[in-house]
Amino acid sequence: MYILKNKRIILLLMNLILISILVLAGCSQGTGGKTDKIKIGVTGPLTGSTANSGIALKQGMELAVKEWNDKGGVEIDGEKLPIEMFFEDNQGKPAEGVSTAEKLLNNENVDFLIGDAFSSSVTMAVMELASQYEKPIMSGEAVSSAISEKVEEDPDKYKYFYKGNFSSEAYGEGAYSTIKSLIEDGSFDPKDKTIAFVVEDTDYGRSNVAEAQKLFEEDGWKQVTFETVDVGHTDFYPQLTKLKSLKPDVLITCFTAVSSGVALVKQFNETGIESLHLAIYYPLRPEFLEQAGDDANGLLWEPISYHPELIKKQKEFEDKYVETYDTEGNADAAQGYDYMNNAISAIEMAGSLDPEKIVEALSNFNREGLNGVYEFDEKDHTAKAGPDYIPVPAAQIQKGKQQIIWPENIATSEYEPQPWMK
Repeated sequence: MYILKNKRIILLLMNLILISILVLAGCSQGTGGKTDKIKIGVTGPLTGSTANSGIALKQGMELAVKEWNDKGGVEIDGEKLPIEMFFEDNQGKPAEGVSTAEKLLNNENVDFLIGDAFSSSVTMAVMELASQYEKPIMSGEAVSSAISEKVEEDPDKYKYFYKGNFSSEAYGEGAYSTIKSLIEDGSFDPKDKTIAFVVEDTDYGRSNVAEAQKLFEEDGWKQVTFETVDVGHTDFYPQLTKLKSLKPDVLITCFTAVSSGVALVKQFNETGIESLHLAIYYPLRPEFLEQAGDDANGLLWEPISYHPELIKKQKEFEDKYVETYDTEGNADAAQGYDYMNNAISAIEMAGSLDPEKIVEALSNFNREGLNGVYEFDEKDHTAKAGPDYIPVPAAQIQKGKQQIIWPENIATSEYEPQPWMK
């Protein structure tokens, strides 16, 4: 009886193990297991100083998912499957980014991860998971060139990672080219060829101006100061007092938090600095104009990637966005829409949830989105920038309105002298 009882226990345990294996196999996606939906995970900031951008990204992605599901989903192995998005708040912090990404990969078993949707510093941490989980991971707005460099240095390790946006060099090149064009057409005459930078102390802030530093230096300019501040910083009087004494011909600023940009331009005008001012990123948020008011007039900035008044496909998106969320669209929402469409389109191209087939589709990707044509560089898996891909135009705020002033072939207005310059 004792032996028989033990045999029954052993058989029971074996059956339980077999059932567990079968259940796990059935849950496995992209490896031959059956699934009833396509799961796409996203990490991004829904709280914290960059929450406005994260919320807009999420809403743009929701619209993309809805459109695909309204069409019946995506055909996988001959069967149409709906898409489900899981968006986890990481507060814009690298450690939280990794934690939320692992939650999506382990608990939700997502087929594709968009991580990070916004931050370069968070992306730098999340991209390390690509080789561990062997699932396709694509970043969103992150532009730091350090991300591209890591991929190029170790392509095997980052085989499953793709950078959804162009590299930060494009911002630096755009800033330099914009100011150079103003000098060449006689709109701006720098006295001493001196330049200053005030940027947030992140990979995003530093990398976005690195190429500009290099180009201005090669052109004989002298950098008089380089100031860094924390994300969300709003007291710029110490930095601006220093700048007023240094009298740089050009000031370039870069922040992701709108609160920093609003505070900077208001305090800049109060301080009475006369430098040509070009901003990177923060003026693209619609609330910047609302909060900065007249202090924003004259400001140069890049990139003006969203202009629905002039671009038909962006106008169509704007109308849907306003109808759905009862608020104006913006560049973050449009980019979220593009990133989600890119992820789903890659899965559709693959016709499978097999990670190998999805990354192969990304390697051959070419798709026109709201912000340009998305194609990835073979060496560093980075979305290409330029007139034939994703352009980086510069704008000026004129009488409370955004106007494209560079490059000339797409300009909607000419540059107007900044009111604080004498």
